[in-house]
Amino acid sequence: MRFCLLGSGSKGNCLWIEEDRKAAVIDNGLSCSEFLVRARAAGLEPGLLRHVVVSHEHTDHLSGVGPLARKFDATVHMTELAAEKASAGVGRVRLKTFKPGDRLDLGPVSLTAITSSHDTVDPVVFVARGRKVSLGAVTDLGAVTHLIREGLRNLDALVLEFNHDVGRLLSGPYPEFLKQRVRGRRGHLSNEQAGELLRELNHPGLRLVVLAHISETNNTPELAMAAALAALEGAEYSPALLAAGQWQPTEIFEL
Repeated sequence: MRFCLLGSGSKGNCLWIEEDRKAAVIDNGLSCSEFLVRARAAGLEPGLLRHVVVSHEHTDHLSGVGPLARKFDATVHMTELAAEKASAGVGRVRLKTFKPGDRLDLGPVSLTAITSSHDTVDPVVFVARGRKVSLGAVTDLGAVTHLIREGLRNLDALVLEFNHDVGRLLSGPYPEFLKQRVRGRRGHLSNEQAGELLRELNHPGLRLVVLAHISETNNTPELAMAAALAALEGAEYSPALLAAGQWQPTEIFEL
């Protein structure tokens, strides 16, 4: 399995997953032209795209879904409720709906959708499984539930939200209602919350963790990385840690 984050943050998210020269993306909040620029810069082949899977209907995950799917004749996958909410923004596409808990068969890769906690109609996170490896894609998560913990155990790699530093959020420029939204159970994970989850999920087979959806206003990659390292301090085994950015793709990770 190969994967790459083409963008991660409030201005556009897109996660490319590829196996056996067939690819899917989880979310696309990038314009089609920007998607192509970043995919080619990363060394990906956009023509391999077959599926676009949507975690929820916020624009930073959805705005580029329709144009991308139409350009590559890709199938769009959304929950039934999210599809109803987002139909005008996505436009005419080949659509398949699913329910949280379903397993989506996308060829050599399958995705399991897990109910998450975010302020949208039917948010989910995903676990991708190829022939040999598994990857969790977990962002836009306000609370860590038992269902999330159990669904993310024993993975080979993890894309995990480290959205905000609480101190920077509280002292920062956001209005009070937005600070409360970000911190709430339907908002985003703080560095400390993400670190706690990472500590719980760490195991000998976890090879790579990508810190994702790092707020440009309320966090820094350095603070997020420090929190992740602190969470793993003293652990007998530790995965490689990398931070994804908003404006450029990560390297291609191969597992």
